[in-house]
Amino acid sequence: MTVLFGEMSREQIGSLAPTALAILPTASTEQHGPHLAVSTDTVLCSTVAQMSAERASAQIPVVVAPTLAFGNSHHHFPFPGVLSLTSENYYLAVTDAVEGLIKSGFKKILILNGHGGNTDSNRVVGLDIANLRAHPVTIAAAAYWDVGRPAIVAKGIMPGERIPGHAGRFETAMMLAIRPDLVFADGLAQTEDYSKKSLGLMVPLTGATVQVHGAWGSGPGYSDEPAAATEAEGKAMLEVIVEEVANLMVNFYKMGE
Repeated sequence: MTVLFGEMSREQIGSLAPTALAILPTASTEQHGPHLAVSTDTVLCSTVAQMSAERASAQIPVVVAPTLAFGNSHHHFPFPGVLSLTSENYYLAVTDAVEGLIKSGFKKILILNGHGGNTDSNRVVGLDIANLRAHPVTIAAAAYWDVGRPAIVAKGIMPGERIPGHAGRFETAMMLAIRPDLVFADGLAQTEDYSKKSLGLMVPLTGATVQVHGAWGSGPGYSDEPAAATEAEGKAMLEVIVEEVANLMVNFYKMGE
């Protein structure tokens, strides 16, 4: 059975929490080029979390917490439409949300990420919750695209270097599948193919994460080729991602059994 945390009473939460897996989706509110809504990360992560939990609920009890709609997005500030938390505040916000789940009785928690700027912080939250703060819980952190990427590539749906990108072909296709009303045709017509241009957005350097001051503001605010996206590939990727994330939820819940 899948339950939305926000639609439960305190008594219902208290009763279910000790034996259920809690999912905390983390996302952002930020610019996604001229063609996607600023809620893109939140829409995608929320959808993946709920659909995956619904599938996993055939095997395990799952509770999906409200999505944290603000992330670490300072690199997008050259553009309007960005509501960002500093690294410190983001870390504390996720930590506080996780500790709230723990105080409600949850013993297994998955932080499911939907914004690249949150990835490292989510891992540190998990590390500190279990060790520095010494909560007696089992906690994991994962980005939904990392979970789904191998299967997407294996099925030949989209090349791995396009996943996740930023407001590029991957996210545009996913939004066409989930919320086509939030893909703006006039903005999409303005986009160009930047897949072979170096914009400093996704710097390829094996073994390292590279940050270049001003790189995001020097480009168009999106990666690769948004106009190449199709609803069909978005639906195909969504199905794969939901299946893979649902498997992660089940395997994580049953870990140690």
